[in-house]
Amino acid sequence: MSDRAKQYDLIVLGAGATGLGAAATARTAGRTVALVEPARPGGDCTHYGCVPSKTLIESARRVAAARDGTRYGFSTDVRVDFPAVMRRVATVVAEVEKDESPALLERQGIDLVVGAGRFTAAGTVQAGGRELSAQRVVVAVGAAPTVPALPGLNRVDYLTNETVFSLTEQPRHLVVLGGGPIGCELAQAFARLGSAVTLVHRDERILPRDEPEASRLVAAALSRDGVTLVLGRDVTSVAEGPELTLADGTTVSGSHLLVAVGRTPRTGDLDLAAAGVRIGAGERIVVDQHLATTAAGVFAAGDCASPLQFTHVGYDQGRIAAGNAFAKSGRPGVLGGRRSWDADAIPWVTFTEPEVAHVGLTEAQAYEQYGERARVSYLLDSTSDRARCAGETRGFVKVIAATPGGLLSAKALQKIIGMTVVGPVAGELITQGVLAMSSGMLAGRIAQSVHAYPTWSLSVRLAVAQLFGEFAGRGSRAAPPPA
Repeated sequence: MSDRAKQYDLIVLGAGATGLGAAATARTAGRTVALVEPARPGGDCTHYGCVPSKTLIESARRVAAARDGTRYGFSTDVRVDFPAVMRRVATVVAEVEKDESPALLERQGIDLVVGAGRFTAAGTVQAGGRELSAQRVVVAVGAAPTVPALPGLNRVDYLTNETVFSLTEQPRHLVVLGGGPIGCELAQAFARLGSAVTLVHRDERILPRDEPEASRLVAAALSRDGVTLVLGRDVTSVAEGPELTLADGTTVSGSHLLVAVGRTPRTGDLDLAAAGVRIGAGERIVVDQHLATTAAGVFAAGDCASPLQFTHVGYDQGRIAAGNAFAKSGRPGVLGGRRSWDADAIPWVTFTEPEVAHVGLTEAQAYEQYGERARVSYLLDSTSDRARCAGETRGFVKVIAATPGGLLSAKALQKIIGMTVVGPVAGELITQGVLAMSSGMLAGRIAQSVHAYPTWSLSVRLAVAQLFGEFAGRGSRAAPPPA
């Protein structure tokens, strides 16, 4: 630790993926860095999000696969040891945590200050009983589980993603409030491990930000795994049990309640007003395209500033924010100035089985922006030889492309503007769409690239090829206006 009066080049508030990315970038550039964290380095992803949830999901996936053996010519008796499953989750978290340890940060030359940070001015922060000052600050405090203002909820012992992985006894009947990615992933995982599960969601379909057909496939998969779906109904109150009362007067009860309705930025205790940092809708910090806040020298990145609350977004934004903090504000990034954050080619992945992945625009969004110039190709996994071999033929690849228009409307000039993949390895396949969009390549490049047979990735090539002609019995169509 440095002495109380030391001046830093950069203070980073929060040691999750975003803050770690910002701190490492600044140190690589030779800057002195104080990294302020009230708990443990690693943030939500390591301790409460990506790592524990995907570890739990993997155990549940293997249980489901073993029980489904008769389709593949074998049978087995599967018994779940829930405490052992949760011990494995804790073990994997501990392994990942080593990559973000205080000792490693010290070797990198990053000063870790343990404590909650609070602004006293734009370049001054109080944390851990110390007053820190710096030329620049990056706010990367992340987000916390959203707790809805439901009557009675504060009197119920509910779970969130921050507490559910501490369970040592398996829930007899888990009620999940929320049908977004977190709710769907954990509902399926607990059902596969043997809990009765009821998922309650206010919208008519789960995963409402994905394509409708993707939502339908995941809903069917959850139902096959034993999840009871209660959709299109608001919750009006919560009582001990726990018991949820719905808007139509019916009730849903269980042994445990998991609240998974979203995440809210952790901005309440930072005293941002003292630094002149403005907060916008949903308690999110207001930033410009360079991730600069309304206060000179203060930047914000990750879940506290971005509507895209993903680890990969946070890490990339942290790196950009730290770079921009010391870049020339009047120059473009290619000339050593500030880089702009571009959200157009960011992949989303929901790790249910089947996985759902998308990048760019949905069909409805594509029509809104491009009209009938937006073309859609759609390849069913039932036509994929790899999917047939795996016995997983319910998924699809959807590719959306468009031309610049006018005199530049030839098919050869189509570029991918959106892609959705549903299937066992959708999160891996979506990278082809991400690469195409981020590099601005013509869609035909994918169609012309040789893909190994039989692989899942071949479906992407065939789906893109349909934009130029008929392949696998299908061609492309114009994106329709919203119904």
